[in-house]
Amino acid sequence: MRRQRLVAAAAWVLLPLLLGDGCAAPPPPTPLLHPPYFLSRDGNLRYRLPAGWFDATADSQGNGHAVFLVRGDYAGTLTVRELHADAAARKVVNRAGVLDVARLTVALESGSSSGLVVREPEQVKLSGKEACVYEVRRGSGDIVRTYLLDTGERIYAVAALVSSDAPPPARREIQEVQEVFVGAMKSVR
Repeated sequence: MRRQRLVAAAAWVLLPLLLGDGCAAPPPPTPLLHPPYFLSRDGNLRYRLPAGWFDATADSQGNGHAVFLVRGDYAGTLTVRELHADAAARKVVNRAGVLDVARLTVALESGSSSGLVVREPEQVKLSGKEACVYEVRRGSGDIVRTYLLDTGERIYAVAALVSSDAPPPARREIQEVQEVFVGAMKSVR
């Protein structure tokens, strides 16, 4: 009888220790962005590099972009380019925001790439920043989600392209990186 009690007591002591590993807190998530800030090609933005991505801004493929980032497995890209606005367009943006500009750019993008608009332009708030977002599926099957941001002096389009060859979870991961990237971007002025 005494032996049974000792075995039972030992089981009650060891059982939580053996099962405890499954209940331990998960490891902390890896940060989506590396800590240092980099300066965009045009010198007007500061940005942080996403983990698992490389900066190809200086590469010839990056011409025309203030920032050009490529995911390590080549499943997607993240680009930042300035949309040039004349004085009249700037007044409209100052008064009404970038929604009208987004409507124009989505029409141009979907028409020039045989694309299908899968998300109409809408105003959103992202990390406290006012922006517009829209999404286009190109004829190639690539998906491009674009945020338009007004820094007060310039309008930027931050586009995340997800390759049609990307593995299934890549779309959500790339779009999550895009949201965090946009939220961390800073205007130099």
